[in-house]
Amino acid sequence: MTKLLSMIVAAMFAVVSVNAFAASHGGAKTDAKADAMEKKGDKMEKKGDKMEKKGDKMEKKEDKMEKKADKMEKGDKK
Repeated sequence: MTKLLSMIVAAMFAVVSVNAFAASHGGAKTDAKADAMEKKGDKMEKKGDKMEKKGDKMEKKEDKMEKKADKMEKGDKK
């Protein structure tokens, strides 16, 4: 009877150990994946900022061109 009880306790310990080991490694993968996704999000945010700056720059150029065209039209009318 004691041998059976010892085997059951050993089997339970083995199952619990394997589950704990598997859970710890499964969490490590998700942490690494979360870090990778966070880095990708930061990268996309930087790209968005860059595109916004580029858009502002283009608007300034357009305004400058319009002013120049208006100036030229006024010069022709005189």
